[in-house]
Amino acid sequence: MSALALAWRNLIRQRRRTALMGVVVAFGFAAFALAGGFIAQSFEGLREGTIRSVGQLQAVDRRAVSTSEETTLEFGIADAARARALVARDPEVSYVLPRIDFVGLATNGTKSIPYLGVAVDPEPEAAATGARGLVTVGSYLSGDGGDGVLLGTGLASALHVRPGDRVTLMATTPDGSLNAVDGVVRGLVDVRIKELNDRYLAAGAGLVSRLLQSSGTVSKLVIFLKAGADENAASRRIASALSGAGYSVVLRGWRQLAVFYEQVKLLYVGIFGFVGAVLVVIVILSAAIVMTMAVTERTREIGTLRALGTRPSGVLRMFLAEGVAIALLGCVAGALFALLVRALLNAWGFTLPPPPGGTHGDPIHVQLYPLAYAAGLVAMVATMAIASYFPARRAARLSIVEALAHV
Repeated sequence: MSALALAWRNLIRQRRRTALMGVVVAFGFAAFALAGGFIAQSFEGLREGTIRSVGQLQAVDRRAVSTSEETTLEFGIADAARARALVARDPEVSYVLPRIDFVGLATNGTKSIPYLGVAVDPEPEAAATGARGLVTVGSYLSGDGGDGVLLGTGLASALHVRPGDRVTLMATTPDGSLNAVDGVVRGLVDVRIKELNDRYLAAGAGLVSRLLQSSGTVSKLVIFLKAGADENAASRRIASALSGAGYSVVLRGWRQLAVFYEQVKLLYVGIFGFVGAVLVVIVILSAAIVMTMAVTERTREIGTLRALGTRPSGVLRMFLAEGVAIALLGCVAGALFALLVRALLNAWGFTLPPPPGGTHGDPIHVQLYPLAYAAGLVAMVATMAIASYFPARRAARLSIVEALAHV
C-alpha cells in the first residue's frame, strides 16, 4: 500500500486531529489570500491615483530638475502650443495637458487667503484625469475656462464664497510686478489632502496667462499614454522629437515624480511579509505539536509497520504525505472561506478611516489576486511539510523492539 493511501486512511481515522489542523491551515491560507488581495488593490488604486495626478510622463525645462524657480515661470516652456502639437503626434500618446503652477492671494473683497494655483486646459484635463468627479458643488470649467475658477472646499470655506461669487486673484508676474484679475467661482472641489484642499485653486490657461502676463508659456506638459504603451520607449521618442525642435526639456516618469509610491509599496510589502512570517510560524508550531502527538500515540503502530517490513523511509513518507494532504485540504477550505469573506467585504461597502492628512477614506475593496492564492498554497504546503518532517524523522528512527514495547 502506498504512503499516500496510508496517510489518507490515517487522516480519516483521526477526524478530530485532521479537522483541527485543517482549520489552522485554512485560516492561514485565507489570511494570505485576503491580505494579498487588499494590498494588490491598494497598490493599483495608489498607482492610478498617482498617474491621474501627475500623468505618466512630464516634460519640464531641464533647469527645473535641479534648480528651484525664484520667479513664476522662470523655467517655463515657451511656445508651448508647438511643443504640445509635437508630443501629440506620437502614436502612443493619448493626451497632452499644459499646466502652469503658480501661487498668489485670493480675496473676496474683505479677506485674502494664499492659494496654490494650477492653470489647465479644462476639456482635455477632465477627460484624462476625471477631474469633473471631484466637483462637489457647482460645475467644472467648460470650454477654455473663461473667467471661471475652481476652489478647494477648504479654501472656499475660508473665503466664504460659493459658486457664482466673484473673487479677485493676485499673483506676481515673471518680471516681478503684481497683477490681479477677477474670476467667478464655478465649482468647489473636494481634494483628498487637507492641506492642499485648504489652498487649491484651478483656472483656465487663458485667465492665468492674463494674470501672469505670460501668454504661450507653461510650467510643464503632462502626458498620458494609451493603454499598454511602453513608457520608456515613448519617453525616448518624445524627448528626441522635442530636442530636435529646439526645446531644452527633460522627460520624467510618474515613478520619479511620486517618490512616496515606492515608499508606501515597500511599507506594505514589509507589513505583508511580517504578517506572513507570523502566520507561517504559528502554523509550523501548531502542526509540529499535533504531529508530535500523533507520532507518540501511534508508536506501536509504527513498530508494527516496521516489523511487517516497512522501511524507515516509508514511515517518513507516510507522515509527510499526511502533512501535505492536510495542507491541500486546508487550502481548498481556506480558498472557499477567503472568497466568501471577500464577497461580503466588497458588498458591505465599509469605508476605511482617512489616511494622515486626508479628508476622507476609501471603501474597502479586496481584489481577487491569483498570486496571493498561489503564495498561500506554496506557504501552507511547505509549512506543513517542514512541521511534519521532524516528528516523522524521529518516528522513522525508532527501533522495532522499542516501538512495539511502547506504552
